[in-house]
Amino acid sequence: MTPLAVLAIGGSDSSGGSGLQADLKVLAAMRLYGATVATSVTAQNTRGLQDVFELPGNVVSAQLSAVLEDMSIAAVKVGMLATAEAAAAVTAKARSGALPNLVVDPVLEAAAGRRRGVVTALERLLPYATVATPNREEASALVGWEVSTPADMAGAAAQIASNGPKFVVVTGGDMVAGDEAVDAVWTDAGARFLRYPRVQTRNNRGTGCTFSAAIAGRLAQGDEVLEALVAAKEYVSRGLSGARDWQLGNGSGPLDHFGWSTFAAFSAS
Repeated sequence: MTPLAVLAIGGSDSSGGSGLQADLKVLAAMRLYGATVATSVTAQNTRGLQDVFELPGNVVSAQLSAVLEDMSIAAVKVGMLATAEAAAAVTAKARSGALPNLVVDPVLEAAAGRRRGVVTALERLLPYATVATPNREEASALVGWEVSTPADMAGAAAQIASNGPKFVVVTGGDMVAGDEAVDAVWTDAGARFLRYPRVQTRNNRGTGCTFSAAIAGRLAQGDEVLEALVAAKEYVSRGLSGARDWQLGNGSGPLDHFGWSTFAAFSAS
């Protein structure tokens, strides 16, 4: 049987823990076919991001056209865009209806010094998104105020949703207090929270990329959005648990994208 194809758009990570490399591992674990469009090449390792080499907007556009004119794409995940030109190229395809089940993870780590321009370009892309998945820092940049608490996360999700995404998840896994990690989800029915057991490990590199890619994969397979969100969170938790004691590098290592032995309980409220 021919596999479903999912398109991942974002940056290449030399360490393999995040970006397009993480996306492809997620999709392979889900038995989906991953196509890619690179927006940048990064030099990074488990200790952090060292350099970013941006690809011109016309190169991003050429890759998009090459994939979309040849393959039937069931879902799309967008990660690091890095430049307003890359964001504009993706937005043009989204506006044409060529990017179904669009999941936007508004990665801003590489946009230092030009963040405002990238944020403005992302705001033009978000109306076409099925799901947006900012973390607290990214949500703060999108709404213009600091997002600190779960209540803030819900408020930020609502504000971002007013720009068009059907669902917004503000992820709170980086909040250090408590035994639970909490994400705020905004739907057309209002705010709710996803709660899941916190996994204590330094190996959490690429969690946002993994989460958004897993959502796109589940949407491609036919899940409703809330089902996809819960399944993606379970996948991330398994990945964190599986890599808990890994020693890949000297810093924050990657998840175990292919580990299925650890199960976690989740709730949506």
